[in-house]
Amino acid sequence: MATIAKVSNAASATFALGYGLGENTPLHHDTKSWLADHDLAQPAELENCRAVVVGGTNGIDPLIANEQFRAVRQLFQQTQKRNQVLRITQSFADNELDPLNQTDWQKANDLGVQLAEKLYPEYQSAVYTHLDGENHHLHNHIIVNKVSLATGKKLDEKRGQTVRRVRAANDDLARAQGWHILPPVREHQSPTEQDLTQAHKYSYMADLRHRIDTVMQDPTVSSYETFSARLSSNGVNVALRGKNISYAFLDANQKQRRARGVRLGTDYDKEALLDELARREQQTRKQTEISNDQRALTADREIEQRKPLLESRKPGLDRLAVATGRTQRDQSDTQQRFERLRKAVRPLTNGLQHFKDGLRAFTKRARELLDLRASRLNFAQKFQADLARKKQAQQQTHVPRQTNKPGRGPHR
Repeated sequence: MATIAKVSNAASATFALGYGLGENTPLHHDTKSWLADHDLAQPAELENCRAVVVGGTNGIDPLIANEQFRAVRQLFQQTQKRNQVLRITQSFADNELDPLNQTDWQKANDLGVQLAEKLYPEYQSAVYTHLDGENHHLHNHIIVNKVSLATGKKLDEKRGQTVRRVRAANDDLARAQGWHILPPVREHQSPTEQDLTQAHKYSYMADLRHRIDTVMQDPTVSSYETFSARLSSNGVNVALRGKNISYAFLDANQKQRRARGVRLGTDYDKEALLDELARREQQTRKQTEISNDQRALTADREIEQRKPLLESRKPGLDRLAVATGRTQRDQSDTQQRFERLRKAVRPLTNGLQHFKDGLRAFTKRARELLDLRASRLNFAQKFQADLARKKQAQQQTHVPRQTNKPGRGPHR
């Protein structure tokens, strides 16, 4: 009967819890119409979720489990993003729990809560019951926060040990219900991979999961296009093929590897991956709308708070407005008068400039004439002086010599 379909570590608590609740995620495989055909409906508080019943341990409210898980991680400083939660998928056979019976929905969830309490009494757990699988079987997604409430230490179990403990506890619950014990479903880890993991040797499947986890740990990755681009930059090519998703990359030994999501585990298959990306995109859009609403509300609140102050200042503001209007009119009149004065003064300014230019030319010409007159006077004075010296020289040259007159002096 009740069997454990999957046991795996999830790198992101937000991812695992978001998938479990499936808020604002459409039900798969025409489950909505299937429910309507059988006069069934989800509870009102889960109307827009994939889960039909939710439960939890140690005070967990599954609707806000992400915040509660995060608070405990922060309290004990266990905020590293790798392997934040343990994820257990618990399935039930239709002949034991009937998906058409809403009482059995609650019973399935109660059994999931009992399993979590039995296995991890010191840890927080959230339990989400789904029935939108291909055959509408009831199954639980049990998410365990890997931080002990008693010690604050992180849960440290070898994977093989965890699987054996979970299956043994689940079988005990089945026996208590008088149900047949079903053989275990094959885990997504092959025996070869389990051997490599236990021997601490390189596993290309573990390497591939780590690369995908690294991309999905970034909350801004909220679309398949972004996811594909980030993986490509991390050396992994991803492709959607019908109901499956496949990954291809070169491993550490430079060997080409390819794996489908279903082989890697629940967190890596097409349905879980696309649901998580859609949830993130919707959450981002909702946060944007909330931020816009908050800004608008804050603006409205500030306006309301300022109204009394504005009302008290209104008379003064009115006077200021009147004074401002008067000042503006005065400035306009002053500007107009200045323009008229400037136009009137402009011809006078031009005339003064012409007069100034003419005066400068006249002064220059007068200086030139005075210089010429002075030059002429100097020349005339020099000429007269030269002429007087020449005349005096000529007079000195023509003076007659004195001679003895006859009868005067001895006779020879």
